[in-house]
Amino acid sequence: MVNTKGETRRIIILNWCSSHMLSIFILYSFFFTFSFKHCSATDTISITINNFLQDGGGDTLVSKGENFELGFFTPNGSSSGKRYLGIWYYKLTPLTVVWVANRDKPLLDSCGAFGIAEDGNLKVLDKSGKFYWGTNLEGSHSQHRIVMLMDNGNLVVSDEVEDQGNHQVKILWQSFANPTDTFLPGMKMDDNLALTSWRSYEDPAPGNFSFEHDQGENQYIIWKRSIRYWKSSVSGKFVGTGEISTAISYFLSNFTLKVSPNNTVPFLTSALYTDTRLVMTHWGQLKYMKMDSEKMWLLVWGEPRDRCSVFNACGNFGSCNSKYDSMCKCLPGFKPNSIESWNAGDFSGGCSRKTNVCSGDAKGDTFLSLKMMKVGNPDAQFNAKDEEECMSECLNNCQCYAYSYEDTEKGRLGDSGDVVCWIWSEDLNNLEEEYEDGCDLHVRVAVSDIGKFFLSSMYCLY
Repeated sequence: MVNTKGETRRIIILNWCSSHMLSIFILYSFFFTFSFKHCSATDTISITINNFLQDGGGDTLVSKGENFELGFFTPNGSSSGKRYLGIWYYKLTPLTVVWVANRDKPLLDSCGAFGIAEDGNLKVLDKSGKFYWGTNLEGSHSQHRIVMLMDNGNLVVSDEVEDQGNHQVKILWQSFANPTDTFLPGMKMDDNLALTSWRSYEDPAPGNFSFEHDQGENQYIIWKRSIRYWKSSVSGKFVGTGEISTAISYFLSNFTLKVSPNNTVPFLTSALYTDTRLVMTHWGQLKYMKMDSEKMWLLVWGEPRDRCSVFNACGNFGSCNSKYDSMCKCLPGFKPNSIESWNAGDFSGGCSRKTNVCSGDAKGDTFLSLKMMKVGNPDAQFNAKDEEECMSECLNNCQCYAYSYEDTEKGRLGDSGDVVCWIWSEDLNNLEEEYEDGCDLHVRVAVSDIGKFFLSSMYCLY
């Protein structure tokens, strides 16, 4: 039942944990400090100091517009009985969790509690008062401190301050600035924010994959622990290492958050972002999803799309083609750095040249012409009057490993309408064949290595 008068109650026997009898001393000391208020799932939208939600009592917190719900849950499919505090879509089946508090420290039974403690911090505790999760807010607490679940899914801790008769809200902490694996409309993806996957479908502990923004390169990156697993190309300079749509980029970077005592929702510039979410999955795919009219999630966009979309899937100088069972091969004139790993299906070590280029012999080097190739961003560019000048520039520079030439009036490289010559002076990475928006890439090789090499229709000498 809802405690409509808001009385503080001293509870000596926990009916919701009757299977675990506690001593009167422990009960009294715990509940003297932390009294509980039963919160209905339909009429309570905020928690004040010392009014805790009880897991065993079935208490939850529901946003004003009934979009999101906060409470304790057991992950879908889990038989362990472990309990987590989280936020999910209200009355959506199956349970779709968007945020988890104690993701790496679950409670082992349904005797948890959540609320604002005497020190003004959010805390998740068990029946004995043991700490499982909490905020770390500095300074003394205010009697006007509250926690609210917003209609956009943001859990906000704030103090209400009255200034010259006007109520103002000072936000002290919010879940939108401390996400787990999900990005929701209203959040802003800055360099301090990262999404970290669950460990598995049944375990919300931090997993192997994380998603973040690199402002220096203006790219979004998926990490597999310490390995760069995927990265986007948002600058538009080159095909680069995978794309991220304009809509997704805007979704991640341009929302602003406004919180008021009336629980207002941030202004959304387009209905495109309503009922959408971006999730870093435990298997390493970033998924942008939208809910349809039947409350089903539809995949709008996902990366990596396939095996070749993984960053540098075949290593340096290794070319990827997902149409084949053996997706990787070394470019002609190159060999695997580790033949044992290569034969075992581990292509991450990539390839290296059989013969060094730029040996001093003017006729010692040539160019292997690769059509429709995806490749990592170039290291330099200049305006060339024709392709011959571009080739000569690369051939006369021992540090030039490849070039690509295109007249932008006919093609898509560059942005000024000039003839552009792109130069690569580092090992080529993220190579993929038969790429729809790919470029014509000319790779420097030793004539001695490919003179007798049987070239497929994919390759030709220049």
